Amino acid sequence: MPAVAPPRRRPLVAVLPFTPGADDASLRLLGNDIADLLRERLAQDPALQAILISSDFLAKAPPHAVELICRELRIGHLVSGQCHGSAGRPSLYVELTDTRDWHIRWARFFRGTACSLLSEDGAEMGQLVANLRRELVEQPRR
Repeated sequence: MPAVAPPRRRPLVAVLPFTPGADDASLRLLGNDIADLLRERLAQDPALQAILISSDFLAKAPPHAVELICRELRIGHLVSGQCHGSAGRPSLYVELTDTRDWHIRWARFFRGTACSLLSEDGAEMGQLVANLRRELVEQPRR
């Protein structure tokens, strides 16, 4: 009888809220909204598993909590970043970190276009999800 390969485990990625670069409530809200939508869009991909680690949890947790969560839940990657700028043209820095070695595998800066990630047509968010998917599913692990 031929050996049957075990099913490939879907990559598990955690999305953290995008923190504001300054103490700005509008940037905090924008970062939370983008993170929530990104997690939702990643979770729609049948090749991925995605969870959101809430900002409420992070506010109460010790600094090393994310590392412990990743280890316990076997989360392979984190998506995190920071919102910057003014409420009129905010920017967003996004990075994908491999939790095995805590190295950044991919990053992108949306200079002055962070709000476009929430647009109705979803084109910018679709491109972000496609880039992350390429790194998580289509590229071999380095």
